[in-house]
Amino acid sequence: MTQEKFDELVRQLESYSQQYPNMYKLRVAALAAFGYLYIFVAIALLLGVAIFIGAIAIYGHFINKFTIYLVLIFIVPAFMILRSLWVTFPEPTGTRLNRKQVPELFALVNRLTKSLQAPPFHQILLTTEFNASVVQVPRLGIFGWQKNYLILGLPLMQSLSPEQFQAVLAHEIGHLSGNHSRFAGWIYRVRKTWMQILERFQTDQGAEVVAMSFYGFINWYSPLLNAYSFVLARANEYEADRCAADSVGNQHTAEALILIGVKSQYIDNSYWKNVGQQVNTQPEPPTAPFADLAQSLQHEIEPETYNKLLERSLAIKTDNSDTHPCLSDRLQALGFNPSSLPVMSFSPVTAGQQFLGNALSHLTEQFDRQWYENIKASWKERFTYIQDLQIALQAIEEKAKSEILNLTEAWNRAFWTSEIMGDRAALPLAQNVIAMQADHAGANYLLGRVLIEDADPYGIEHLEIAMEGDVDAYIPSCELIYGFLKQQGKNDEAQKYQQKLESHYQKVYLAQQERATVSCFDALITHDLPEEEVNKLQQYLSHYKNIEACYLVRKHLKHFPEKSMYVMAIRCRHSFWTRFRLSARALKKEQEAIAKIVKEFQFANYTYVTVFASDRSFNKQEFPYVISEDYIKKVAGKPIYQS
Repeated sequence: MTQEKFDELVRQLESYSQQYPNMYKLRVAALAAFGYLYIFVAIALLLGVAIFIGAIAIYGHFINKFTIYLVLIFIVPAFMILRSLWVTFPEPTGTRLNRKQVPELFALVNRLTKSLQAPPFHQILLTTEFNASVVQVPRLGIFGWQKNYLILGLPLMQSLSPEQFQAVLAHEIGHLSGNHSRFAGWIYRVRKTWMQILERFQTDQGAEVVAMSFYGFINWYSPLLNAYSFVLARANEYEADRCAADSVGNQHTAEALILIGVKSQYIDNSYWKNVGQQVNTQPEPPTAPFADLAQSLQHEIEPETYNKLLERSLAIKTDNSDTHPCLSDRLQALGFNPSSLPVMSFSPVTAGQQFLGNALSHLTEQFDRQWYENIKASWKERFTYIQDLQIALQAIEEKAKSEILNLTEAWNRAFWTSEIMGDRAALPLAQNVIAMQADHAGANYLLGRVLIEDADPYGIEHLEIAMEGDVDAYIPSCELIYGFLKQQGKNDEAQKYQQKLESHYQKVYLAQQERATVSCFDALITHDLPEEEVNKLQQYLSHYKNIEACYLVRKHLKHFPEKSMYVMAIRCRHSFWTRFRLSARALKKEQEAIAKIVKEFQFANYTYVTVFASDRSFNKQEFPYVISEDYIKKVAGKPIYQS
């Protein structure tokens, strides 16, 4: 089903569900039950035919390879379907909270679950995300027996007042309130089951017979169930908002929705961006980012910044890429128009302080330590990289004072400035590069990114040029344009770029598959690596005493041929005993050498490193990475390195 047909079907179903809500739920239940019925009838038929054939073979004394194979033809698909019915859900991760540690939070959760007639939670988890959610993990797959998790983000609790946080909590618990949530959860698991069945048909070997039998039904049933359950999920979002309003009132519920939209943008685009820029001057990462975030969130955002972020949040329109309605629709459902939004009330006490109490400081310190340990290594690498760039940039700035830079030097100057000081500092330098070459991909991407950030639609033109000129810029450019159009409420135009992304992801997958291996079926051609790069490689290989020779060729590619792939084949030096008696051990050592080379040497392009056979009697199935030496030598001509 195409996106256009899906959107049209969702519109029709939304209209029907509003006119006949109870009848609509019955139709969804019937559709879900039909899927179950089809599954079990199919299993029964497959097993019945297998038993019937087996019985005839036994009583008629026709047991042979043919009858056994015939029985397996029907048993294997039945087993695959049964295995697919066991839907597995990963358990959510986070810091587990206990009642003794945060009694006020547990008291609030208990009060809301009772008032909303929701099942109790088995675990309450605290995370570093700016979010809150309810997760149900069925311990018996599609047959239920839920384990309920409440997941709370510490930054979210530090951003809201106790009343606003209670509205968020009531919304999430509202998803489990009454009978509609259990029904919606069951529908979700049915959809998950069909997705898993389809995935098994696509990935399991020997599933072609099953796919031919059921693929047509799945292609018809899955999008239909997705559309019906999509409408139900969106209706449940409004019901959950009503649960929040009934709990703390429309005012606090609307305030929570607005602040989540505004402060999530502030945290992502301002706070963490500023933290990341500290790597330019500090060799060590900050030790207390979440403690600093709490202090930052307790201060009111500047009115100009607040209004800009709120305007962006309100401009987003509801579409079918997400079951959540947009902010303006949710506010209107609560009785507020975008032109007359509620006046925000400032609370001196945050939800984190109120409900985490004395444990707040300990939990914040724990998250700070975890963040520090996780980012320490990459932070140091980035710091070293920036320091090297600053030296190179200083040299090119000196040259620019006395000489006119060529295109490569001008772009390096713009790019390095962007890396060190940010895109805005590099903006005039990027414009200078575009003046030298109008279709320069990197400069157009940099300029387009700044314009999009400023909500300037001319940024799309520059990003389009970048997409055409550099395949690596395609995905980030599409994502920027898609996000910009969504913020502008232009969902139809945004959907076009979503489709471009999906098509490009498929091409990327094919390109990755093409570059994953090298075999005798691949066309290899002479390499075109610059002499400077070859010299660097020769110098590096000279440190390996056990490398006898190295050949370099290039693989002919169908997908993204402008992104070259090289094949480097190595012949290692072995002793007589190693070569003829311990080939498996020799090949293991060669694999270790390959891993070391790939890790240490910075190849300018993607390079597939392999070895020649150390012994003509090696097992090709056990060591499929070994390729023909004659084939490589014929293409390469002479080695690029020989000791």
